[in-house]
Amino acid sequence: MSSKIRTLSLFNNKGGVGKTTLSTNIAHNFAERGHRVLYVDCDPQCNATQLMLTEEQTHEIYASGNKLEEALRTSYFNTVYGIFIPLREGEPEIEKDIVTYRSERFGVDVLAGHPTLSQIEDVMSNAWQSALSKETAAFRRVHWAGQLATAMEDQDRYDIIFFDVGPSLGPFNRTVLLGCDAFVTPTATDLFSFHAFGNLARWFEDWVAEYSEMQEANIHTWGRFAANLDEKLRPLRLHSRDGRALRYLGYTTLEYMKKKSGGGEQLIGAFERFRGRLPDEAKRMASSLGQNGDEYLLGHIPHMFSMPATAQDAHSPIAGLVSKDGVKGSQLNQRDGYVAKIEEAAEAIYQRLMA
Repeated sequence: MSSKIRTLSLFNNKGGVGKTTLSTNIAHNFAERGHRVLYVDCDPQCNATQLMLTEEQTHEIYASGNKLEEALRTSYFNTVYGIFIPLREGEPEIEKDIVTYRSERFGVDVLAGHPTLSQIEDVMSNAWQSALSKETAAFRRVHWAGQLATAMEDQDRYDIIFFDVGPSLGPFNRTVLLGCDAFVTPTATDLFSFHAFGNLARWFEDWVAEYSEMQEANIHTWGRFAANLDEKLRPLRLHSRDGRALRYLGYTTLEYMKKKSGGGEQLIGAFERFRGRLPDEAKRMASSLGQNGDEYLLGHIPHMFSMPATAQDAHSPIAGLVSKDGVKGSQLNQRDGYVAKIEEAAEAIYQRLMA
């Protein structure tokens, strides 16, 4: 197994497309392949944390202590929020001594989310603007995700890191992408998902251009004073250095499906015209990153109705649901069908990520 850590985010500015369900189940799939997986919940809604960890674990994370203030302070250090505390104090480097919790049923470690993570949006917004003005300490702050990945690689703790983010194009999510080797865009084929997908493609064009100027200016400024520039840049995992570049792996679609005679499946819905236009927007997004591929569809993910809620109650991946979790009779066959589709998408993502 390569010692080089891989970092991945499932990213979209539209909610309700099954992003958290898909990313947590793909993380489980990667763990089943023998990889050491860290799942970082960067969504203030903390849905992934609630899905993957038990009630006992979440109580330990968020409710330890006799007083509310004590519990809140403890929860900062038990979650992803803790790595930002030095940044909030004006430091350029994150707290690297992270606290993770094991999700036994998913087979991954979780860096839990925190509801007040939304406050970090302002921290990252200020850091982004300062970095545009060639303030090199701020430039290091916006690369917090790269710092985390480098720390985990240096400690030889994980092979793959998943970053879960909320549906936003704000500064915080931009900084997550700076620490990622690749990203995937889960989407759906309704009107609003299509427009959000197109908006995302246009946003990437502007974002890539702005960031390229920021990086060049800060490296030039930093290089005027730092004798050991390469050593200081290494923890940031900068795109365009050491052969590293942010890659767009492709998209998945959330679909309704029905059985056809002969056992096959057919996509159904009233939005075929939107499904057919997604490939062009995907190519546009890839082009903004300098990619020239032809096929970016990673798979169709079925609408799983109440099964994600059942998985949430059981704190289990879809593949791990059994009768004692409340999945019985024909639901077991439905589970197997859902798992097959998730595994198809996971395989496509895995092959592209590890290439």
